[in-house]
Amino acid sequence: MNNELIPCRSSATSLVEQRGIGLVGIKKRGDTYHLRMRVPRRYASIEPRSELHRSLKTGDKSVALQRLPTVEAHVIAELDARLAGRDTPGSGSHYEAIARLTSARGFGYRTAGELAEGDMSEILRRLDDLRAAGDTPDSGAAAALLGGVERPRETLGEIAGKMPEMFPAEIRDKNSIQRNRWCKRWTRPANKVSELLGRDPELEDITRLDAISLRDAFQDRIIEGSMKGASAQKDLQNLNLLWKKYHQHLGVDLVEMPPCPFRGLGDGMARLDEDTRKKEVPLEVIERILAPGAMDHMNDEAADITRIAVETGARQSEITDLPPGSICLDHPIPHIWIRFERAPDGQEYARELKNRGTKRQIPLVGVALEAMRRHPEGFPRYRGKGIYSVAANKSLRRYLPDGVTIGGLRHSFETRLKDALVESDDRAELMGHSVKRARGREWYGDEMPLQVRLEYHRRIEIKTALLPPSPEPRDELDQ
Repeated sequence: MNNELIPCRSSATSLVEQRGIGLVGIKKRGDTYHLRMRVPRRYASIEPRSELHRSLKTGDKSVALQRLPTVEAHVIAELDARLAGRDTPGSGSHYEAIARLTSARGFGYRTAGELAEGDMSEILRRLDDLRAAGDTPDSGAAAALLGGVERPRETLGEIAGKMPEMFPAEIRDKNSIQRNRWCKRWTRPANKVSELLGRDPELEDITRLDAISLRDAFQDRIIEGSMKGASAQKDLQNLNLLWKKYHQHLGVDLVEMPPCPFRGLGDGMARLDEDTRKKEVPLEVIERILAPGAMDHMNDEAADITRIAVETGARQSEITDLPPGSICLDHPIPHIWIRFERAPDGQEYARELKNRGTKRQIPLVGVALEAMRRHPEGFPRYRGKGIYSVAANKSLRRYLPDGVTIGGLRHSFETRLKDALVESDDRAELMGHSVKRARGREWYGDEMPLQVRLEYHRRIEIKTALLPPSPEPRDELDQ
């Protein structure tokens, strides 16, 4: 066929994926294939045509399809640059569009002054590209490749606040708590820099001396006990990552990226902390908590989340954020599924996973099974709110020893597995840790079957006076 419309491909650039562009196709004119693309409505003010065509410079259909995503990205980048050209010259949006257009053409963005100070061959190479593409001197492509737009003077705080806008794909599948945590990853250290310097500095004006001063201030706070070394290390590492991601967003080549003033300054700061791992809840305390009437003063959801945490070893958010579809009580082996959850029509059930090992099925035994049966739709009071831990620690303070929190139930679970002679890599798989890290080598083979998981959980099940033994799984196992 000479005219074939095909949907946007997953291999297309992230820019195209983020915009959600409509249909793009190929059309053969004479002996050469061309891109044929419907112009999205957002560009109607700067592009009167309803369709755009661009030569793919080949008569081979397979080659044309390979080139299509790249040329498509070029077209979108050019439209963005034209659209941004209506903004105030020197604005961030104008510069970003020009920088993306430069990157789409295979170059790193350089201002005219930077090009003039460089090698003449680089200017000639860019001129050759403009000539081959038929771009006019007043086109957006010419402004992009020849450095016609000065870099904006954006502050660190402004850039930190724009991270969700610059990287929407990174927060698309996060729930509200995960999204807020991701945003604070950038705004928290940016605020600390502003606090230290007494101003919100323009990114390009931050010197290595400024960064070293911040590190030294962090070290003073660690010594005073007002800051954790791990927190200081993470803030400095995130400032370094923000620098890198921002320049990559602008299309700056990694080789040409200016060195980050915060690079390497956070290394080793976490070692300044004392051991801050959560203390486990002693087995005798767990048995007291599970005793009849011990949690009658708590609301039903909080009490049953606690019971499930005891016998699953799951992270608190893995239990509180369970969507109904991941609670499998009718299965021959009742269990919960910890897995990636996408909620395109709302964020209530959205959830990203910490790592690959986090995805797992957890069998329900004993008090956990009975608790989950009372809440087959999950825990709406706590789902996505992150407030269970505070409520549970307050309610159970009468039982918990000093320095021990309800989060220690997960550590207690692993100790119980260890005491039951469960191997380290099996414990890692049961708890959603990285098996690769536990083994110290690459992990091969299939994941642990649900039946085997059940046997391990039953081995350490805590029996209570009011519960009968856990039933044997039915024969018709569906795994």
